Amino acid sequence: MVTPESMLKATLPLFARFIISNGLQTKHGVFEITVETVDRALPVVTRNKGLRVAEGAMGLLSSDLLQLTDPDTAAENLTFLVAQLPQYGQLYLRGTILLQHNFTQQDVDSKNVAYSHLGGDSQVDHFTFVATDRTNQGFIVDGRVWQDPVSFTIQVDQQDKTPPHITHLHPPSQVVLLKNGCYGIYISSRVLKASDPDTDDDHIIFKILQAPQHGHLENTTTGEVIHKKFSQKDLNSKTILYIINPSLEVNSDIMEFQIMDPTGNSATPQLLELKWSHIEWSQTEYEVCENVGVLPLEITRKGYSMDSAFVSVKVNQVSAAVGKDFTLTPSKLVQFDPGMSTKMWNIAITYDGLEEDDEVFEVILNSPVNAVLGTKTKAAVKILDSKGGQCHPSYSFSPNKHKKDIWHPLSPGSSSPTTSGSFHLQRRPLPPSKQLAVIKGDALQGFESADLSGKRLRTQGNGETVHPSSVYRNGTDIIYNYHGMVSLKLEDDISLTRKRKAKVSIISQPQRTFKVAELPQADKMESTTDSHFPRQDWLPSFPKNCTLELKGLFHFEESFQKLYQCNGIVWKAWSPQTKEVEDKSCPAGWHHHSGYCHTLITEQKGTWDIAARACRENHLGSLVTVLSRRHMRWLWDISGRKPFWIGLNDQVHAGLWQWIGGEPVTFTNWRRGPPQRSKPGKNCVLVQRQGKWQTKNCRKGKPHNYICSRKL
Repeated sequence: MVTPESMLKATLPLFARFIISNGLQTKHGVFEITVETVDRALPVVTRNKGLRVAEGAMGLLSSDLLQLTDPDTAAENLTFLVAQLPQYGQLYLRGTILLQHNFTQQDVDSKNVAYSHLGGDSQVDHFTFVATDRTNQGFIVDGRVWQDPVSFTIQVDQQDKTPPHITHLHPPSQVVLLKNGCYGIYISSRVLKASDPDTDDDHIIFKILQAPQHGHLENTTTGEVIHKKFSQKDLNSKTILYIINPSLEVNSDIMEFQIMDPTGNSATPQLLELKWSHIEWSQTEYEVCENVGVLPLEITRKGYSMDSAFVSVKVNQVSAAVGKDFTLTPSKLVQFDPGMSTKMWNIAITYDGLEEDDEVFEVILNSPVNAVLGTKTKAAVKILDSKGGQCHPSYSFSPNKHKKDIWHPLSPGSSSPTTSGSFHLQRRPLPPSKQLAVIKGDALQGFESADLSGKRLRTQGNGETVHPSSVYRNGTDIIYNYHGMVSLKLEDDISLTRKRKAKVSIISQPQRTFKVAELPQADKMESTTDSHFPRQDWLPSFPKNCTLELKGLFHFEESFQKLYQCNGIVWKAWSPQTKEVEDKSCPAGWHHHSGYCHTLITEQKGTWDIAARACRENHLGSLVTVLSRRHMRWLWDISGRKPFWIGLNDQVHAGLWQWIGGEPVTFTNWRRGPPQRSKPGKNCVLVQRQGKWQTKNCRKGKPHNYICSRKL
């Protein structure tokens, strides 16, 4: 029996032994058979998967991709005859360009055959071949005998040449107080984000070209300082933290970075600016006479102030006692609204008329929110005993050299003996930058700082002499506090020849303390000088912008014979009737205007529906009603000139605009006139650029700030 295995060998002789017999005689013989092998099986293409290679790269043709089998032919004889060479690349055999246009299965098995792409924008290449066992014609593909060339496909992947691009780049400013007492700013995907359609976030790399100068970056997961790079995935997971250096009194820092992908594509370098603010006392020492009444302590915020910030106030009694020597305001939390740089925190000093030792207490700032505490976190207040009506502040209160303000009453005993009721203006000289300027006829003339110490003011009026209970000197301002006033005029004792007088007529208000300030000239009408609203030519020209620092101060306009009071935003005409209305106080953090209390909500932004519900449920009011152009201008100023929701809507009847609080619609400020047709869903009003009104969707869209109001 001839087996296939024997046929694979060389020609072999076969022998057959036999015996021939006729019954009488027997003869042995040998029969020789020669078998020659014949190749009748065709080669079979069992794999032709093609090759995938990157643009400009080289790839091997392995047996996993291309394989030819034949049961009666050895691998070195199974041959691929190349009919058409690749168009966008070249075939290599043992490291050199294929010249004979053929290679064997043994070459493929040994990984000696390769394809090299020449570059360019080609995406598909191929070559064609005919398989042979060098004996038979034809080869088998997918069960069929084939004689025409077969294609071997080469897929070319285009190289990524586009770098990632920035989609979010906003200066981060939200300061957090860390558990270790340090301050930090998280850099997350909300402020810094890059994207690349070809690259995953963990492979989008931010290479640091210039590290921050006044702080450093940390990875909150590993605790390691970041010097060279971080990824978009790190930003998404909010693990990148900028640590503020507390020893440096700076309010911003800059980092330069460049975005890269794994293939080396890089974008243009960018700058990321970090901003924050410092909160501290404006001064660290106060000396106050026991009968001063209310002592306002100034807290300042320096640096970036376009976000809200908070700070707590703690009192250390030292030798003074709460309730006995002074009384605190109920609120221990001070809020800085957007754009606000100063806040006053009031302490009522108790006057008992008893002779006693001077008392001291401290006020300390702590627990800041979205801000960093400055160096002046503690202010000391020394209450000086009147000692029989005389109060003499001492300048040896503390060895440090921080600025110190003196609050004390002025008595007739310190005035000129020749003029009853006059008093000496005890004030230290001012630098030239703080000198008073010339204004109309109702304020002091400009004078040199050297002359200030000799300035005397005399009080005259109705045959009575009225002494101010205290005088507060701060910068260029002189603030007089009176208890019960009569008409009086102020004269300059040095220049009696000058006929310039300031006559202030106030109706007596027992036990009410108010302030009259001598202010420098300024060519401004209101504190809202940069408002877009048209000005009224008939308004008086006020000597100084009305700001929160001047809130409660009065200005008498001689040409109008009217008294105006600063409400922290604008100067408003004052009368006893308006005084009664103003005396109705708004809650802490709320602002009074037009008989309503207002509060700006910036932390919990929302849609109009969310804002309306929050005003109703959380603040016991409603979305603000705009009553007039002046009211609109005031609202736009306190909003920080950023968009906010108001209560106007036409949800009940399309085209019929109503205030959510039920007030009549007496004023509008549409951007392009009243909407002719209410678009579906756009039934609510958002105040946008320059305080103009725009209709928006009540339930969907970008969240915004909003102002709540409630009637006083």
